[in-house]
This record gives sequence, structure tokens and C-alpha cells, in this order.
Amino acid sequence: MTQQQMSKLLDISDRTLRDWKKSRQRLYELLESIDYREAKRKINAVDTNDVIDFDPTDYSHNLFWQTNQKSKQKVYSIISKYLSSMDPNDIKILCKQFGKNLVKSVLRDKYKKMYAKGFISTNGMDIPLSGTFEKNEMYRRLIGIINDC
Repeated sequence: MTQQQMSKLLDISDRTLRDWKKSRQRLYELLESIDYREAKRKINAVDTNDVIDFDPTDYSHNLFWQTNQKSKQKVYSIISKYLSSMDPNDIKILCKQFGKNLVKSVLRDKYKKMYAKGFISTNGMDIPLSGTFEKNEMYRRLIGIINDC
């Protein structure tokens, strides 16, 4: 397993893993030798590309308007939609269900793509983006909520 996979799967910060690589070499080597897919299956973890049974009753409101019942949804879509709502309670549920690191990685990916495009398109109007996504006020607020989980 790579360090990035360990971080996502086990919800361990990169900083902690770097420390383990130096001070707890045997533990780090053990984790590194484990196959990612097998570890994911054993601990019943999900990745952003996985499709899972989504229950809208777990959240404050249903952002998947197609149905009010359980449905199959991609993990990335669930996290992305509920991050967009900016509801702190829903974001805490995301962190509990998928882990902080996975939620952070979806947030980071979403903002990187937005800033790479250079603008946000809303109802035919393009709003230009400048600077870096890490300095965006909404991004910083969302990271704060995730860190507080």
C-alpha cells in the first residue's frame, strides 16, 4: 500500500505516517506490504470510486432528489454534494461515515479542478477565480469544519 492509500484508508495524517516511517519502521513496512484492495475489503472501507447504498435519512435533507429511498450512489458524489451544502452537521456525518482524509481529498480535488478551470459557471455567468484554492474563504471554512470532526 502506498502512503497516500494508507492515509485515505486508515484515516491517518500524512504527517503521522512520515513519522512512523522514521520512528516506527516495522509498523510502516507492515502497512506498506499489505495489498490495498485486500485491506479495504477486510475493514469494509470505501474509496471515492465505489458505489454504495445511500440512505438520505442519515442527512438533514436529501440532495439526491431522484428518490427519497435508499439508492446506489458513488461515494465521490455523496461527499461532493454534501460539502456543497456547507451544513456542518452533514459534514460531520460524512467524516464519521467516510473518514476525514477521504472527505478532505474530495474537497481538495473539487477546488483544484475549479481553480484549474479558472472560473465558476453559474446560470450562464462566469465568475473568475484568482489566487490559490487554499486561500479561498469557503475552502478554508470547510476545512475548518472537517478538522473539527
